[in-house]
Amino acid sequence: MFYAQNPNRRKHWYSLLSIGQRKILLLIGVFITFLLIALGILVVYTCRAMQYDVEQVSAGCGVSMLYDSANRPVSDLSGSESEYVPWNQFPKHLVDAFVAREDESFFDHSGVVYSSVIRSLITNLLSMSYEQGASTITMQLTRHVYELGGKTLDRKLLEAMLAQRIERNVDKHTIFAQYLNRIYFGQSCYGIGAAARHYFGKQVKDLDLVESATLAGLVRAPSLCNPRRSMENAMGVKRETLARMLELELISQEQHDKAVHSPINIAPAEKTAMTDSSYATMWAGRELESIRSHLGENTRGLSVVSNLNLEIQQYLEQATERALSAVENPSKFPQEWLEQLGNDPETVANLRKSFASAKRPAGLKIRGNDNDFSGLLQACVLVIDSRRNKKGNVLGVVGGRSVFDGVDRWQHNLVPGRTMAPLLFCCACLPGGEDLHIVARNSEVTGLRLGYDVVRSFYDSLKLGVELPSRARERDLYNGFYTMKRLDLARLLYSVQNQGRGYKLNMVQTVWSHGQKALYAYEPEKAAEYIRRESAVAVSRLAPFVCTEGKPIVLNETLPKHCGQWTMVCNDRGVAVFVWMGFDDPATPAAASPEMRRLLSRAALYLAREIHSKARAVLRAEMKQQSAQQQPAMKQAS
Repeated sequence: MFYAQNPNRRKHWYSLLSIGQRKILLLIGVFITFLLIALGILVVYTCRAMQYDVEQVSAGCGVSMLYDSANRPVSDLSGSESEYVPWNQFPKHLVDAFVAREDESFFDHSGVVYSSVIRSLITNLLSMSYEQGASTITMQLTRHVYELGGKTLDRKLLEAMLAQRIERNVDKHTIFAQYLNRIYFGQSCYGIGAAARHYFGKQVKDLDLVESATLAGLVRAPSLCNPRRSMENAMGVKRETLARMLELELISQEQHDKAVHSPINIAPAEKTAMTDSSYATMWAGRELESIRSHLGENTRGLSVVSNLNLEIQQYLEQATERALSAVENPSKFPQEWLEQLGNDPETVANLRKSFASAKRPAGLKIRGNDNDFSGLLQACVLVIDSRRNKKGNVLGVVGGRSVFDGVDRWQHNLVPGRTMAPLLFCCACLPGGEDLHIVARNSEVTGLRLGYDVVRSFYDSLKLGVELPSRARERDLYNGFYTMKRLDLARLLYSVQNQGRGYKLNMVQTVWSHGQKALYAYEPEKAAEYIRRESAVAVSRLAPFVCTEGKPIVLNETLPKHCGQWTMVCNDRGVAVFVWMGFDDPATPAAASPEMRRLLSRAALYLAREIHSKARAVLRAEMKQQSAQQQPAMKQAS
């Protein structure tokens, strides 16, 4: 049965609306909902932004400090490059270059360019990734000041609110100056002042258009586009910056064409070297460069905790200069060396007299009170921890007589000569048949018996990064007549003395931001077997090492071609000390004299033994103190 619909049934009011009108109401409802959500988000992020102190923007960038393993300050990582460069020292073309490259409406917006934000948001939503940032200079400054890390929508919204708050409280000139004084320019340069001196040897006010465009171009990829690493990339970003400046009519066509075809003239390294306050900061700076991806953009005011031992570091700096002064004036035999010469008074007196009576080599330059370090006798020292679970930790380092010459001699080359014999003997001790078990006291004889192909293949497996002699010069290969970095030689010998394991020589342990946020922590990896263990153990007891039961292992070799003296003193589960002593230029007349070779042979050995003894004593005292501190806690816990 069918029932007819009641024609007098009451109709609802919304039935009077057409389908189109309903859709309009639905859209209005959705719009109001989104508007309320947006207003809610705006209120939330505005309140969050109000919790930050705007005065931090003008408070300065902070100085990065290097600390030792006991959190004692070692040195300033910023060196002489840490001063603030004010707005009135910025040339107009420098300001224009950064505005064109980073934020063309900087002087007009209130911290955020909403059209760019919307365009960026749409692009990121369509790609489902974070492809565009739409950051203004003020927003970039916000990230540096308040340590807003991560590419998230939350960070971007907070950044935008903070940028607007900064714009309401800080003038444009201060914002721009703080930005340029905080950003990273590659090559361990923080701020425009450091970059101007490092790359061009100039003050900021003296930068020309080409230099300004180059610096503005490299900030987006400072490690790849700086002219010291890739001139091609630097020229590319310079052209891009100049093209943008021309498009915005900030430079004329004539200025553009002239600058595009002008080369980037970087300053010689020696004119830009006075940027580190110690050799430890040079080493730490290189390690920080290698972990740059962990640090993000907040690279000012860092606290870098290292493996250094401040007492050892200070002692070896003093001991190194004392040893060099003794070579320059043999009558000044250091009192600290007497303890190493034995217990027989007559023997000690004869050894001291023998050293003190040596003639100073003719033409040897003596260190004066000025900062002229050219032609001086030099030395570099490295102390490495060999204790269990601490192997490879750098306890102290010296790279020369003064950091003010800007040269870390561990990064320079030498001719290793017989110091490479242990590596050749390791090759001879490799398993693989009785015909390979050949070890002669003479490295050339050993090499000839093994053959060029066997030795070359073994050296290639070690990935030395060295241009080895060809087959036509095979005797040079066996005798170590090629060049390699001093630091690489230390790594190789350290590996032989540590059962063939390739430990990384590491200084930086942890890095904290100026807001006490952990940015990086070193996680030691299990060292791989770099050289066959059986071979390394056997060779560490052979010549040219001097091994006496119960005493440290010693290698003391005069390098060929007047490259100086190389000494190693180490013991298992203790410390390893490496010393090089000689001249930067082997052609220095004094380097070839027999008197100099004799003095260097003794001075380098005495210095290495002195530092080895001191380092072990310091570590033993620290371990004893730690044990004493732990005992009450253990008793209380029990």
